[in-house]
Amino acid sequence: MGKLLLIGLSLLLTVCNGTQSTLGQEGEAQNTQQELKTQTGQQMQIKQGIQGQILWEAGNQMPSPDAPPSQPRGVERTVYIYELTNSTQTTSQDGVFHTNIQTKLITQVETDANGNFAVLLEPGRYSLFTKEEQGLYANLFDGEMNIFPVEVQEGKVTTVEFLVNYNAFY
Repeated sequence: MGKLLLIGLSLLLTVCNGTQSTLGQEGEAQNTQQELKTQTGQQMQIKQGIQGQILWEAGNQMPSPDAPPSQPRGVERTVYIYELTNSTQTTSQDGVFHTNIQTKLITQVETDANGNFAVLLEPGRYSLFTKEEQGLYANLFDGEMNIFPVEVQEGKVTTVEFLVNYNAFY
């Protein structure tokens, strides 16, 4: 009973002491989120920011009567969250691997084994990327060529599904 109380108090102190001081501070924000994830053994719950899942899809995805296409599966990745980034603010390879990003890195977060993540963020517009061998990956654009745009509103959590499919064939 005493250990459970200490874990609960430790978690409460981490949240109270870490949340306010970490918003907007890249390294500290990531460390606090990782501490919360580690202490609870599961993804942290947030009241404002982004939560989602990184999914991997590869191989032949063409419909076939002999073999249905495989289903995407959650994967461990590092998710990089930048200020809203337009395609003109990066150097891209194959249109989906990005380098020389000219906007500010806000934070980064590790997904769990199933690709789930949650990150506490201030209200605003952000761009999401995953770390791949060829560089930072993002394959979703809006009508203004902003790269994987996500909006966080005051007091709300935005849910995203990020499909990493550069090795898939359609």
